Amino acid sequence: MSEDGRLVAVVTGANRGIGKAIVRRLLLQQSKPLIIYLTARNMERGQQAFDELRREQLKASSNRCNELRFHQLDVSDIESIRAFIEYLTLMHGEQSTDILINNAGGVVRKDDGSGEVVRKCNVETAYKTVQMNYFTAVNVTSLMVPCMRKGGRVVFMVTALAQLGIFSGDLPKVLVSDELSLQGLHIIENGFVSSVGKGTFSNYGFPPMPFAVAKAGLIAYARMMARICGPDSRDLVFAAVCPGYVKTDMTGPYAPLTPDEGAETPVYVALTDDVKRLKRHNGGLWKHLRPMKW
Repeated sequence: MSEDGRLVAVVTGANRGIGKAIVRRLLLQQSKPLIIYLTARNMERGQQAFDELRREQLKASSNRCNELRFHQLDVSDIESIRAFIEYLTLMHGEQSTDILINNAGGVVRKDDGSGEVVRKCNVETAYKTVQMNYFTAVNVTSLMVPCMRKGGRVVFMVTALAQLGIFSGDLPKVLVSDELSLQGLHIIENGFVSSVGKGTFSNYGFPPMPFAVAKAGLIAYARMMARICGPDSRDLVFAAVCPGYVKTDMTGPYAPLTPDEGAETPVYVALTDDVKRLKRHNGGLWKHLRPMKW
């Protein structure tokens, strides 16, 4: 909480889609006063999203004590992450953040100018997908956790396609094991990429689904962080949230949910006063405002 009593929230990849919708919900809600950092890799697009949402706030009759700020953040660049954390520390102190929503991510698209998603599971697609959806969020979180305040909440945007049932062999047991380490989880994600390159991924229990494998890594990471931070006196909460099948640039125009509807559950987890419920399901998977079995 900042000196004036407002919570500090950070949303990554927030210039469009679900990320932008999450920022909109946070900005227009009236239950808790917030300082919201809309972050984006692209300065121009991030500033445009900031300007649009700021105009929406001014037109709305909602509580205007919420403050929207924009800061450039490239989650694939460690130095960019560190620079952002330094800025937060300067503005809000060593423990600067109450809410972190890891939304940045994406899919690999064809480089022929069509913008179409690459559907083929090859080693290049697997590598890029795991990097942008798993390792970036882990890097941001690992560096941000020391900056989280008491009662802080960390949300990872995932997909219900990343169910344990898509894996076979020993992988489902390993992914939910209390013995799983961060190094072990990295080995699993990198092992998927390597096995795709060799054409042996099915031998190791992986499906030909890079996006789902990467997001499954985040679900396992949320569980792991809840376990590791359990003794921490700050009582941090971690959650993996599936927004549902949302109409975005990634999914196309036929998905049934709007980005605003997809933003409902992550914002609920970020702001709910039902702390006991969150703690009962710390590290768990959420969808449609409810915890769900992984």
